[in-house]
Amino acid sequence: MSQPDPLVGWRVWRVQDGRLQSLVVPHTWQPGVNRATCLSEARQPCSSPPGHHCQCGFWALWSPDLCIRRARAYPRSHLDHVMGLVAGWGSVAVHGGEGFRAERARALCLFSDWPWDGRMRMLTASAVAKWLMRHVGPLHQTLVARHDQPARRAALAGIAAQFGVPLLPMEEALHRGVLAEMGVAGSVLRQLEDDFASLRAHGRSLRG
Repeated sequence: MSQPDPLVGWRVWRVQDGRLQSLVVPHTWQPGVNRATCLSEARQPCSSPPGHHCQCGFWALWSPDLCIRRARAYPRSHLDHVMGLVAGWGSVAVHGGEGFRAERARALCLFSDWPWDGRMRMLTASAVAKWLMRHVGPLHQTLVARHDQPARRAALAGIAAQFGVPLLPMEEALHRGVLAEMGVAGSVLRQLEDDFASLRAHGRSLRG
């Protein structure tokens, strides 16, 4: 379908040589507008991505927990994964509750949080685990140390400057209203509020 107004979604990239690389296909994102091409090698490439019965187009997911799960489906690296928000428009294929593929896309912001960090991993915890964090206290599986390497911070700061987008922790982006201003759905904002409240309660119980 045609989507003149941008959709906003979450995605993860690899950071390589100071650039944002797609995880699955050999594509380097550029500042500003990116236009998709079909890279299928199994058959004739689609003439106009996102094609039917294909996976071409710029992917984005509806929620950060789906994004984190997607990141952790790939081999773990100590530096090279970064999450962010993108806008997608033009021809768009919507994949139900998962996300969408778009003909055109641009990066909106980057998050300094590492997808493998304990705080990010706990955003994908089950409802039971979140209830336990809030009401019972520390879980046996405590948070891992935050990943905050200077080299990673410097690389991300350079990319954010190149793309002209903000770089900040996801929780700060939530509380400063950045996520809302960029068009993140209210249901996702409310879930993040609950999740970060659980994480803060869990952190207090660990310190207490």
